[in-house]
Amino acid sequence: MLNGIILISAALLAAVVTLITNWLALIPWRRSKRKHWSEQARLVYPAMVAARSNLLIIPGILTLTVLLLRPDSSPLWLFTGIAALLGAYAGTLAVDREVFPRISLRDYLSQVAISILLRFLILFVFIGAAALMPDEFNGVALAIGGLVVALSVLRSRGGFIWLGQKLGLFVVAPARLRKITDETSVRMNIPFREVLLVRSPMAQAFALPNSRKLLFTERLLELLPDDEVAAICAHELAHLTESKTARYSRSIQMLMFLPWIFFNPLTHAFGGFGFYGLLLTTLAVPRIYRRISQKLESRADHMAKANEGDAGTYARALLRLYEDGLLPAVTAKSRATHPHLYDRMLTAGVTPDFPRPAAAGSMAWHGHIFAGLVGLLFAVFAIQHMHLFGGGG
Repeated sequence: MLNGIILISAALLAAVVTLITNWLALIPWRRSKRKHWSEQARLVYPAMVAARSNLLIIPGILTLTVLLLRPDSSPLWLFTGIAALLGAYAGTLAVDREVFPRISLRDYLSQVAISILLRFLILFVFIGAAALMPDEFNGVALAIGGLVVALSVLRSRGGFIWLGQKLGLFVVAPARLRKITDETSVRMNIPFREVLLVRSPMAQAFALPNSRKLLFTERLLELLPDDEVAAICAHELAHLTESKTARYSRSIQMLMFLPWIFFNPLTHAFGGFGFYGLLLTTLAVPRIYRRISQKLESRADHMAKANEGDAGTYARALLRLYEDGLLPAVTAKSRATHPHLYDRMLTAGVTPDFPRPAAAGSMAWHGHIFAGLVGLLFAVFAIQHMHLFGGGG
């Protein structure tokens, strides 16, 4: 009975806190609705970053709270996290619907369900591995670690696509898209294995160098004419020409989370040094990845510009994608995995018809507050339960 109350309370609390803080964070954006889209995007971006971050952070806060208050109630903490995750998604519904009213409720709920499965499936694998990990490095620890690495590699090598196809997220590309990608591939002399349509209301395109597949969303095809789709395709095909070293360097993202599965043996063997080593790795990896990503994205931009049809086609396509998705023309430095849109357009030979805006903030205030709180709770949990400052276990 008590456990049921805890789960219901976690879901409701996550939903209410998420709803209220997201609503408050959108106030500056609401006041900018009569301004140029670039100013609207600059103001809404940090609020949306915080909203996405809190889908994980708020459940983390409630999970850690249960672990600290009821340490012997396993697996209550896991079910608390799941309940809070569902509550956080429910609380985010209002902000998403307000910012993107063109997305139907049915499409939104479908995307949420698929997102939870695809986005958090690997996370649950990491959490499960960390919970099962023994307190010392032995055969069991190596076996668990090896299994997680194998699953991560399988995901990047096509498992993600396979699961997405089973869920109906990825479907056969329409004839129009196949024609555009085939013609662009022949012109650039860059072969690809398959092109798929992504059932998503956001205008995006992706290249998967490991499996040599291209992904284009439904919204992108609705938004762009053929020549601009071809220009975006040229950019994605350019990613397929990246060296093996470049492809492997992108995999550094895994180091943000993967080492944490060894939390138990590392902290028991090295105490606080093990904990801070994990923390520093998680903080350093995004910085390194951003540098790698920006370099590779700039390279792909140059190849897209060199292979566009009429001059300015690629720049116009980028402008449409950013405006439709309310992405800032100048991104916060701490979030920039791509060059700024303003600079990308200039490099592509087009001067935007609006002045260079100020950089968007990295994350709204409530994202920073909740991130700090989850960090504090985790530090308390680590000290109390993993003997971080006492050396070995």
